Amino acid sequence: MRYISLLLITALLSCSTQKPVIHNIQNTTYRELLQHNAKWQNTIQTLDGYARITLDTPQYSGNFSADVLLSGIDSLLISVAGPLGINVGKVFVAQKRFVFYNQVMNQFYTGSKADFKGRNFLQFPLEISQLRDVFIAQDKFNILKKERFEVRDNMYYLEAANGKFLYHIWFDPVYLLIKRIEYFDHDNLLFFKEYDNFKKINDVYFPMSVSFVRPAEKQGLAIFFTKLTINNPVKKGKFNIKVSDSAEQIDLSLKN
Repeated sequence: MRYISLLLITALLSCSTQKPVIHNIQNTTYRELLQHNAKWQNTIQTLDGYARITLDTPQYSGNFSADVLLSGIDSLLISVAGPLGINVGKVFVAQKRFVFYNQVMNQFYTGSKADFKGRNFLQFPLEISQLRDVFIAQDKFNILKKERFEVRDNMYYLEAANGKFLYHIWFDPVYLLIKRIEYFDHDNLLFFKEYDNFKKINDVYFPMSVSFVRPAEKQGLAIFFTKLTINNPVKKGKFNIKVSDSAEQIDLSLKN
């Protein structure tokens, strides 16, 4: 299946970096791993990066580039360009509001998070509400009930549930961060994410390669950061979105 090629690309583009000493894999609890990952996510206050994107679905395959800008918990801007640097779309994610500028269709959408529920970002197999978690490599959980915790494939392996949702999580024994995570609705695998090529930037390790795959739909997305800064000051003006005067203005809150 074609989406598998995304994972192969990720592996081939991963480069070697100096790694810290592997932790004692037998003496770490699953609670410690989850707490460590939560602390790691909270450590990332700002992020400014440039990434190459490979998209592969039965309906569409292509290569894109993206500028990714994060400031705090309520400001994320992703600007995507296609071949030859042609701008195709921008999305701004705030704590309660979303802005989506489809530059191909020349349409400018605004609304709340609820208004954007179920809407995909361009041709990507991602709902707009999932963009932050995928591009910033975050997986946030509420209360998890442990089903299984063991050493598997020389990594920490956790199965945990939250209501009808089940998670299979592999933690890297070097960085103690999530390496792979599978999201289930009961026994149905919704999607999985893989994080590779961890690099230390401003004393924070971050996966320079991120893969998002929906196996049942044969849809995959691979993100490769080529430039990245973390926790450096970000000028507020960088979040401004210039919209064409001829763009169709669509307020989704008026339609729901």
